[in-house]
Amino acid sequence: MAYMTKSIKTLFRLLQNFGVEYGISLFINFKLNRLDNLRLPNINSSISLRKGTSDSDAFYQVFVLNEYKIDFIERPKVIIDGGANIGLFTVLMKNKFPEAKVISVEPDKDNFAMLQKNVANYNNVYCENLGLWNRKTKLKIYDKFEMGKWAMVVEESEAEGNIEAISIDELVCKYAINTIDILKLDIETSEKILFLDNYEGWLPKVKMIIIELHDCLEEDCSKPFFVAINKTFSKYTYSISGENTVIINNDLV
Repeated sequence: MAYMTKSIKTLFRLLQNFGVEYGISLFINFKLNRLDNLRLPNINSSISLRKGTSDSDAFYQVFVLNEYKIDFIERPKVIIDGGANIGLFTVLMKNKFPEAKVISVEPDKDNFAMLQKNVANYNNVYCENLGLWNRKTKLKIYDKFEMGKWAMVVEESEAEGNIEAISIDELVCKYAINTIDILKLDIETSEKILFLDNYEGWLPKVKMIIIELHDCLEEDCSKPFFVAINKTFSKYTYSISGENTVIINNDLV
């Protein structure tokens, strides 16, 4: 009975969000586990998910629950998608702001392959298979909290075979960025390191931050973030959207 109730609720949400044709099509595809080349209204290219992973949950969060239904700043030119996973936020942004440059950073190689697939038909998207950190180093990546592919954690380790880290300062330099209009971060506890230090050069350039904080996974994980924000922005607005904290830098906006 609980399964049937959940299915009815899911179908209702799909119909509400996407209309009869797309809603029923998506419902059937998910039930039959046909997750390749899903089509959505107002999304210019198909989206592919992997079977037996957290991809479906991520899709549900972004496109069904509309966790990024936020009052974005107008006409953003540069967007950084930190912890891009399989590229759903990037896809959302390129359809909402087609002229924007989007830099998508994802450390997990399997997620990264799906990210590349999902953004292949969009121009001005740059994908980096790296982990966001506060400085250049090596990182190991693993499913620390056993939550699947949407919660891969990176930790500093110089062991052979680990991935490269990149700082936002390095991204700013590499892509000749003057202003980061939107910085989205879902980096699975790495925010505690990213905002610990070495943010003084890039953080004042950010107009809008959308971040999922992870105190539920690691105590006081968000503390460096709020310290950095209060040190850097003289005026800002703060709001919550779903699991995301949204900061607008009123020094720039």
